[in-house]
Amino acid sequence: MSRLYVYDHCPFCIRTLLVAHYRQVSDLEQVVLLNDDEASCQRLIGRKMVPIFEHQGVAIGESMDIAKLLDELGDGPKALRPLQLAEAIQPRLQPVQAHSWALTFPRVTQIGMKTFATESARDYFRHNKEAMLGGSFEQALADTETHKAVIERVLAELPPLTLPSEQGNTLSWNDVMNFPPLQYLTMVQGLTFPPRLQQWLQEVAELGGVELYFDRAI
Repeated sequence: MSRLYVYDHCPFCIRTLLVAHYRQVSDLEQVVLLNDDEASCQRLIGRKMVPIFEHQGVAIGESMDIAKLLDELGDGPKALRPLQLAEAIQPRLQPVQAHSWALTFPRVTQIGMKTFATESARDYFRHNKEAMLGGSFEQALADTETHKAVIERVLAELPPLTLPSEQGNTLSWNDVMNFPPLQYLTMVQGLTFPPRLQQWLQEVAELGGVELYFDRAI
């Protein structure tokens, strides 16, 4: 039995879960850690970082290393399509990352994630992320409309992403890379996604066995 240790809100962890589910990796236990559980990470890899994959007595970190190993271990009938640089959206999202954080960090602890099941886990996250934001969660929420406007403009300008349904209901490595930061934004109530992008999100979520947060957005 292999184990995949994750935070259920973590975009880097979502990469590995997409691959594990799509490639139908067998005998895999998913372990959701509390956000303030430093001890488990230290025991496994010597630092606080997720995801962590424990396989054949060895634990490794780094999400893409884990994703590639899970791809090799999977025996699902459909391979992941190769990476296409034209569909890389990270260069568009990186410059507005602070706005994405301001929208998502104050909300993610409030939508029922197992990672934040305890008050201490939520407090731990708030302390660290407010330092990254340079302000309080309350201020970030108060500035929601400003941050939404920036993100919506970027979403509208993203290059068109290939729909899985256009490729025989298959996922690509672009989907693995592009999905997590966009999935994260679905927890923001009223944030407008272009129709094709929303369809892409729904198709990738279904094929990858992960959820979107539209139904509990704040």
